[in-house]
Amino acid sequence: MTRLERYRSALLPADRGSPAPALLTALRDGSADLLQPILDQGLGAWWHHALQAAGLLDALAPDTAKALQSARAAAAARYLAQSQALSHIDRLFSDAHIPYAVMKGAHVRECVYPDPSLRVSGDIDALVAPANRQRAARVLREAGYAQHENRATISHEASFVRSPVDVDLHWDILRPGRTRTPMAEAMLSRRQRVSGFWALSDADALFVMLTHPAFAKYVCSPNMGLLQVADFLLWSEQRAASRPAALRLLEAAGLRTAAWTMLGWYAALAAPSQASRLAEWRRALQPGAWRAAYLEYWLAHDLPGRWLDRPLRIQLGLPLWLHDRPSDAWRAARGWLGSRLARSEDARSLLSGT
Repeated sequence: MTRLERYRSALLPADRGSPAPALLTALRDGSADLLQPILDQGLGAWWHHALQAAGLLDALAPDTAKALQSARAAAAARYLAQSQALSHIDRLFSDAHIPYAVMKGAHVRECVYPDPSLRVSGDIDALVAPANRQRAARVLREAGYAQHENRATISHEASFVRSPVDVDLHWDILRPGRTRTPMAEAMLSRRQRVSGFWALSDADALFVMLTHPAFAKYVCSPNMGLLQVADFLLWSEQRAASRPAALRLLEAAGLRTAAWTMLGWYAALAAPSQASRLAEWRRALQPGAWRAAYLEYWLAHDLPGRWLDRPLRIQLGLPLWLHDRPSDAWRAARGWLGSRLARSEDARSLLSGT
């Protein structure tokens, strides 16, 4: 199997038109190539659930069934710990009168998976307004979370750890300058209650799925996991009503091109019926012919993966081209430079609460 073939097979549970016996056949016929990506990508619990629901676990080789069972147990334990942490964070921020919204995996899994514990989430991503970031950081520290800083992202996020749970606190969706106007406060004004905590609105969640990985994961690099692809494929089928509002957000942010590029990767891994729907959506977002050809070349030749150990090539050749206009790219470049110059001050401010 090629990498794309393995990835498409690993995502079979995301295709509602794929019968459970097809999963069994894929796992049997390609077990040497397929089982490890399923486990490495955090999809083991989902496969276990799908095969168990169809009564097909006993048809697997014992070692394969055991590996999937172990993945399911680990996913359930992680979900329990994160669910307890989400309830705790909800109380902490509510008591401190800090509006927040959970986003990405810890939110999406509650909305579109047959059982939310099947979707492994490495951490909890929470958005607060920029003006509340010091107070939110202080609340988490006082609750026993240790602050960990990544100087590359301190302009818009920081991590807080209280084993076994990691919380990524965001006060911007992307690095400052990536969008034409700041979006955090507007997204918080549209937040919704989901499974006992506050989360992004459906349109905002879709906007994040179409933009954040383009910049944070370089679209299709090895850093872009299959769980994020599964999130999108399930969301696009089950929450299709969020699409028009998400398109308006992309237009306002100047990130239609980023979404078009991400849709190319999602479609490459989707089942044929899913891919045809995504292709139609993608045509509505297509940039100019030259830019489209340039970005297609990056995808077709997997340059983000081939050059992952040469980040300067990627940074110069990809992210700026994901913006809709030269003025958008220039604004993003100035934002990147400004964040580099302000890293130490940002870190001190977050720690001191000033």
